[in-house]
Amino acid sequence: MGAAAQPLVPGEAGELIARLERLHPLVRAHSRAVAVIGARVARVLGADDDAVRLAGSVHDVGKLTIPRAILDKPGPLTSSEWRLVRLHPAEGERLLQASFADRPEVLAAVRSHHERWDGRGYPDGLAGADVPLVARIIAVADAFQAMLELRPYRRQRGPREALDEIEAHAGAQFEPACASALRLALDADVTR
Repeated sequence: MGAAAQPLVPGEAGELIARLERLHPLVRAHSRAVAVIGARVARVLGADDDAVRLAGSVHDVGKLTIPRAILDKPGPLTSSEWRLVRLHPAEGERLLQASFADRPEVLAAVRSHHERWDGRGYPDGLAGADVPLVARIIAVADAFQAMLELRPYRRQRGPREALDEIEAHAGAQFEPACASALRLALDADVTR
């Protein structure tokens, strides 16, 4: 999907990311890809690609608070495990508060990147335009990238199938404009 320079992440946030990457080495590539893809989507939408790149780089730092056995579990999560996983966006916002006190849009995106357009997401059940734009962009980039990756609990998808899946959930899970912008941002790469 192309490489881009990683934004400089403030000291404590950088240390948190390094800790998460040591515990979960695949997080580095995933977060970098989400940052790059998200920035491309932001440019299509005329949004702040720097804020999206930063938020994409740190969006999963709250996973530091989740037991490794749960994050590395090869099968379906129990309902109590799933409740813990659903805490990571709010925990990420909390952990990053000092590092991004001057970037509230990044903190809001970290907290809200699992909110859904239809209001059925978490942690706050926000819907539609109440979900911050940067978070809506991270949501499509995160979901797209996750589908490309081999995960123990589901099959890996190719780029075209992942784009089709995002579009199939536009208007429910994803903002339609963000889903369309994702295709526009990646279409040339996907059709090669």
